[in-house]
Amino acid sequence: MADDASDASLLARAAAGEAAAFDVLVGRWNNRVFRLALRFFRRPEDAEEIVQEVFLKLYRAAAGYRSEAPFEHWLLKIATRTCVDRLRDRRRRPESVLADVTPDAGAWLDAALTGAALEAQQAEAARTLAADLLATLPPKDRMVLVLLDLEGLSAREAAAATGSTRAAVKVRAFRARRALRRLATAIGRRPPGRAGGRS
Repeated sequence: MADDASDASLLARAAAGEAAAFDVLVGRWNNRVFRLALRFFRRPEDAEEIVQEVFLKLYRAAAGYRSEAPFEHWLLKIATRTCVDRLRDRRRRPESVLADVTPDAGAWLDAALTGAALEAQQAEAARTLAADLLATLPPKDRMVLVLLDLEGLSAREAAAATGSTRAAVKVRAFRARRALRRLATAIGRRPPGRAGGRS
């Protein structure tokens, strides 16, 4: 089978029972779905579970694909819904994130947000804290920020991937960024000598 066949034709063949066509699609899009899942689930094994679930859903829904919409948008819609469903069970409360923040990590995040250069360990701590803060958002808010700010999608592409409208995506992103700013501000206001951990 030629690997240069279009995604739509491969999916049509897969829907007709041609397993090799589906294998080509998986090979073509596996890394893309994995990278997206890894934005939400930092452990690679969790992201792999998402990837498997996404392609299982894709296979089951293959006959329902209409080629008017780009295949990538359709696939990302399945992937984002799968991630949102999983996130609903894992959402962290903001208070628990704030309780775990060390003063150093908070300072490093502040520095990173202002564009300061950080040492590798500090940059990793700032990234981890940013991911933890992101995890406190409602799943749909988090999804929009990941698609826009981390994946680099346009508002139109994010709307297609989430089954929403451009206006709704922009409103959700604005609200999510404001919530993250409030959390970052709360970290900045913590007494400098306070250690992380729950009391």
